[in-house]
Amino acid sequence: MSGNHSEQCGLTLPELLVGLAVVGTLTMGAGHQLTRVIQENRMAAEVNAFVTALHLARNEAVKHAVPVVLCPARDGRNCGSSRDWESGWILFQSDDRERDANEPLLQSSSPMQSGITMRSGNHRKRVVYRQDGSSGGTNSSFTFCDRRGLARPRVICLSNTGRPRLTMTRCDGKPIDCT
Repeated sequence: MSGNHSEQCGLTLPELLVGLAVVGTLTMGAGHQLTRVIQENRMAAEVNAFVTALHLARNEAVKHAVPVVLCPARDGRNCGSSRDWESGWILFQSDDRERDANEPLLQSSSPMQSGITMRSGNHRKRVVYRQDGSSGGTNSSFTFCDRRGLARPRVICLSNTGRPRLTMTRCDGKPIDCT
């Protein structure tokens, strides 16, 4: 017998199509998961930035023995009248809860990243830290939500003592409502 047999190795068209379908399905699933992970990281970054601002406000009030105000500010200079904080906020020293030209601006934030919202509870339009580090008034909450529903909502609960804590429920333990 002659040894001139040549065997061909390869894929048939149906095998190739099934393989491409499997790869496409896996890629689509991975793409959605990647989008979800990115949005979770954006949410965590925004929450961390706000908690950092709360800590800075408290520390500055105690360190300089003056009231320090944290409030939403669309323009980056003056307090707004809304409970919506996603357009940014400012942090400043003040005796009257309003920023005057001679009062130093300690921090100004940019608007929040794509799709993330932040609302304060109890109609709280500002946080004022006193010289002893307390925030006065009633306990308050700040709810972070993702309009697209990709990231889990979070709440920062702020006690009268001025200490924030992060939770995945409302401050009273009930589920977070992002509607």
